[in-house]
Amino acid sequence: RTLLASNENTLKEIDRRPFEPHYVFITPKAETVKARSESGQAFLDFRVSKIDIDPVYRKNPSELQKINETIDLVRNDKDVTITSIAIKGYASPESPYSNNARLASGRVRSLADYLVGERGIDRSLIRMDSEPENWEGLREYVANSTLPDKAGILEIIDSDREPDNKEWVLKSTYPEAYRELLADCYPGLRRTDYRIDYNVRAFDVNEARELMRTSPQKLSLNEMYAVAQTYPEGSDEYNNVFETAVRLYPEDPAANLNAALSALQRGDLVYAGKYLTKAGDSGEAALARGILAMLSGDTEAASRLFHEAKDKGVAEADYHLAELERCMK
Repeated sequence: RTLLASNENTLKEIDRRPFEPHYVFITPKAETVKARSESGQAFLDFRVSKIDIDPVYRKNPSELQKINETIDLVRNDKDVTITSIAIKGYASPESPYSNNARLASGRVRSLADYLVGERGIDRSLIRMDSEPENWEGLREYVANSTLPDKAGILEIIDSDREPDNKEWVLKSTYPEAYRELLADCYPGLRRTDYRIDYNVRAFDVNEARELMRTSPQKLSLNEMYAVAQTYPEGSDEYNNVFETAVRLYPEDPAANLNAALSALQRGDLVYAGKYLTKAGDSGEAALARGILAMLSGDTEAASRLFHEAKDKGVAEADYHLAELERCMK
């Protein structure tokens, strides 16, 4: 009887509870200024050697409409303030470099004049730049092409020759390829890049909660996190906030860490591992990786990561080390 009682006490002392992690979310830093941008490309048509924009010439109506729609998307939004409009024009490499420099800069000025005169844009908001010859775009086209002389053409493009000499060597060495490039590539090199920079106002949690449904791109990570706290932990709404945040901020360590923790809470170890690859090297990230290792059965890695989290000052690391010890008895 004494032996049996002793065995019963031993059995009672064994804790068979599964590993019980504590998830440590982090509050993203608040943005002092929520700076955002919208950008695009337009391929305006100009008559030969001319710099003036004809709004009805060839495909200009549709190309100008692209720019106008981007501007209106921002300008008509009461929550944003435009801070600048950057436009950069590119010309293609044929004809003398000096002429291309004139065309590229002149056509950008013409577009700026159009935006001021036709769209009522404040000229002080406009930033202009130009690239006389778009060799970078030409190189990208050739590199991705199936031209039989691709290697030789790339060698010429990458040479340190003067632009006019480079074009002459390309035209005289590979005349057939040059004709093909003139027809298929050069029109696309004559383009205008545009970017509209703007600031978005701050939102309280009730406004942010509504915007999560309609325009989450207006929210900062800090505002999204505040919205998440209004939902029950683990609920669909709660998880959706973190999934939306990491979709809009795919390279942000805080967004990835919180999304990983949300995935761990719902048992999705695959997505948790994916997000943790971009969660940074903070102590909280080490702790989350330790939890993932523990749930995946890798106790050795879990121990190492929990100790790393402890060394980095994460208070909850001691709890997880104790949990690890308990589960290994």
